[in-house]
Amino acid sequence: MKAITTNKWVLLLVVFLVLTNLALVFFAFSNSKKSARPQDNSFRKQLGLTEQQEKIFDERKQEFFKTMKPRWEEVNQLKDSLYQHLGDENVSDSLIDHYTSRWTEINKQNDMMLFRHFKELRKECTPSQYKAYDSAVNRMVTRRRR
Repeated sequence: MKAITTNKWVLLLVVFLVLTNLALVFFAFSNSKKSARPQDNSFRKQLGLTEQQEKIFDERKQEFFKTMKPRWEEVNQLKDSLYQHLGDENVSDSLIDHYTSRWTEINKQNDMMLFRHFKELRKECTPSQYKAYDSAVNRMVTRRRR
């Protein structure tokens, strides 16, 4: 400890590093809490949803995610299974085709389900909300692809 106190530059460097690490931790955790629902609130504000519409949207959203999470996990498991063969010298094209075809089919079904989900939610909107709804959904879906 005496060596650190005698060399002022080392002491200043250690203090500086501790402070920057604390600031980094603070910013990392403060940003993760904010990203939970602001996008959803922005979507709701754009549309001007009533309380009843918000309730319906929330219920349908929960149902949709309950249905979709296992499907997304299945795709991830298929990808994991395929990439476990990465180190194999003799991986057949039929094995690769099997995995990629299966997850392509699931993703196709998922996209169809997503479209139907938004189509059903649109029925809960008033005609004056249609344009804003269509625009917001389009932005959400295209942003997700990026």
